[in-house]
Amino acid sequence: MGLDGRAARSPPGQWRLFGPALLGWAVAAAAVVLPGTGRWIALGAGVTGAGLLLAALHRDAGRARPVARVGRRLLRYGAVGCAVLLVLGARIEAKEAARSDPGLALAAEQRTVVALRAVLTGYPEATRTAFGSRGWARAEVEAASGAVPVLLWFDDEIERWGPGTRLGIRGHLERLDPGSAAAYGVAVRAFSEAPAPEIGLPAGSGGGLREAAGTAAAELRQRLRTAAERVPGAELVPGFAVGDTSLVPEELEEQMLASSLTHLTAVSGSNISLICGAAIWCASRLGAGFRLRPAIAAAVLAGFVVVVGPDASVQRAAVMAAVILVSGFGGKRAVSLPSLGIAMLVLLVADPWQALQPGFALSVAATAGILLLVPSIDRGLRRLVRVPGLPRAPRALTLPISIAIAAQLACGPLLLLLQPGLPASGILANVLAAPAAPFGTGIGLLGMLLLPFAAMAGEWAVGLASIPARWVAATAEVTAALPLARWHWPEGWAGALLLAACEGAALLGWAVATGRIALPGGTPRPRRAPWERAIGRSRAQRAAVALLACASAGIFVSVTAAAPLVERIGTPADWSVVACDVGQGDALLLRDPDRPDAVMLVDTGDDPELLGACLDRFGVRSIALLVLTHDDRDHVGALSAVAERVEAALIAPPHAQGGADRAVVRQLEAAAVRTTVGTAGMSGGLGGGRGLGWEVLAPRPDVVPSDSNAASVVLRVRAGDLTALLLADTGREEHVSLLASGLDLSAHVVKIAHHGSRDQDPRILAASGAEYGLISAGEDNGYGHPHPDVLSDLAASGIAALRTDRHGSVAIAGEPGRLRAWAARAG
Repeated sequence: MGLDGRAARSPPGQWRLFGPALLGWAVAAAAVVLPGTGRWIALGAGVTGAGLLLAALHRDAGRARPVARVGRRLLRYGAVGCAVLLVLGARIEAKEAARSDPGLALAAEQRTVVALRAVLTGYPEATRTAFGSRGWARAEVEAASGAVPVLLWFDDEIERWGPGTRLGIRGHLERLDPGSAAAYGVAVRAFSEAPAPEIGLPAGSGGGLREAAGTAAAELRQRLRTAAERVPGAELVPGFAVGDTSLVPEELEEQMLASSLTHLTAVSGSNISLICGAAIWCASRLGAGFRLRPAIAAAVLAGFVVVVGPDASVQRAAVMAAVILVSGFGGKRAVSLPSLGIAMLVLLVADPWQALQPGFALSVAATAGILLLVPSIDRGLRRLVRVPGLPRAPRALTLPISIAIAAQLACGPLLLLLQPGLPASGILANVLAAPAAPFGTGIGLLGMLLLPFAAMAGEWAVGLASIPARWVAATAEVTAALPLARWHWPEGWAGALLLAACEGAALLGWAVATGRIALPGGTPRPRRAPWERAIGRSRAQRAAVALLACASAGIFVSVTAAAPLVERIGTPADWSVVACDVGQGDALLLRDPDRPDAVMLVDTGDDPELLGACLDRFGVRSIALLVLTHDDRDHVGALSAVAERVEAALIAPPHAQGGADRAVVRQLEAAAVRTTVGTAGMSGGLGGGRGLGWEVLAPRPDVVPSDSNAASVVLRVRAGDLTALLLADTGREEHVSLLASGLDLSAHVVKIAHHGSRDQDPRILAASGAEYGLISAGEDNGYGHPHPDVLSDLAASGIAALRTDRHGSVAIAGEPGRLRAWAARAG
């Protein structure tokens, strides 16, 4: 075939493994949430596969040749698909048999304290909550039916253990959802590192070798963490090297999240592949032959897995790194998608429950994006970026940037399933940070390995790794602070599909423009040799490219610019009371519209993203008074998101079941917020003049509340001419006391107690005489809030119910007698 005959088409067989892998992923995701379906999948796949085999043996030899060729192809694909489903179905059935152990199920149902034998399968981690930090770790426990994956929760942070550590634990079991990676959660009451003789090891745990490797790796991680603590600006180095983010300050963590850089401190396949690629390059320069180089890459991968930990995320990263290396970062097109298909199948057979994990989907998407997009992006960058003295930019400079761009484009739609909005600064931040991250990872790993044998050299390496770490930290700080750093985009499947359509139209237009895809009735443009003249586009190609470009740009502009403008115009500017939609929690805004800068926020909910979106939508920049009605997480969980813009706070008094050390008090003190404990009889005002006035109706100062709900601060707030009664999470007993107190409970708006719980006294609704009742509850929550009896009581009292679970955020505006309600969505 001559130069003009070179077809720009995909190599044959690309989908032979990748297609069945996608099918297996979809089937596994459906099967793990429906216990008992694995056996039927295996049975159906076996029967279908046998039928295909018989059809292949007895196919009609007299058919026309093209038909026979199509038939053989379908038989091949069908046989591979059936084999995949047979293996996955059998694996799911075997795993479910262990997860449904009768002894563990009975212990979880009866909520009894049980003694268990466990082996950690990952490094312990810490979760920050409004009540402090809690340690947790993934483990396997021994059961009669085999090893069962569990999630261990500890009251304090645990750092000294590693994978393979054997524990004897005592605690309560809680059955988790069938689709959860762990079958049970264990609230650990007591534990011992050296189990009693009767506490053995789960089958297949690896015994002493696994424990010794985990202990050694944990010691290496601890040495690296200690060394990084002594070097200014090295907080990110343990994250670069082994995914340990325990030293990262909360502020920097939020900045990296806002700028889409958190993957740099997680274990990612792209970073590992760059490290392995650098190792292969060094080995080749030292004279290693082609046969030795794969062994070197495999050794680097294996050592990384041992040091970082053998949990699911690390296994995914290692396998995807192998795929990227085998495919030459997408340059070897014939093996790119097949190798990704094999990797997916290996991971799914090892643990079918990964099919539902966001990390698995992001790993597959990022790897696919790298394989399919990096070669073209890299070629374009090497032509565009100018380096003095060189005809083209070196690949070592452009490859990390190309990987960052491709991964961002591929993962964008999936990230919308996890959080709303597009990080507009994300691609810029990743492009700026991409060249630094591999150096931070490689030098950090080198320093960690040197520390036990040559401490000074190891500390010097950690100091050197702090230079790219500071660069990444500065990039996160600058890009997170840029105006319009996050653009409006709907979350959930609708937003993901919309962004996928936008990106798909742009990529399709590029493929048509470059001749990679031919229009109907045309042929793909042949690849051009460097010395050949470029072939111009036809009129049909130019029209198709223009149409696709306009469609992509139209979707993007409509969603990011037009939709927020319409939303802002539709939001009432003269609001007095707002119930923010923060899920299953409370967050209310109150103000006098004539003094819009004096805003009171009552509770924060438990979702910083939702709370921030509500504050932005209603134009709240600062909070004159924050009221935390009580310490439950669904009322204070997002405190860290607003603490820096709060001037003063009113909090609930302590109660009989709580301790003296309160996390909310510590957080407010850390933010230098003036704090007062609220009890009945207190009052105050904001904004001067008419402004915003408030008084506390409960709890009484001479009574110690029995629990956190009983300690709830009940407020009557005057916002201009409008009055609101806020009942927090009080119950029937507290309502009876309020009714007997003789206090003025009249209001134009009443915040229904406890998300619409049944524990209410309906007489308090009649006493308020309110026109509107605000119910803050999460959509499809598991508590049955609001209760039908409460809705009936509201209707009987002539109070219109406004529910955040149906209406989204709701606002009350206007003057008494002419109040109007606004809702973010139709209920």
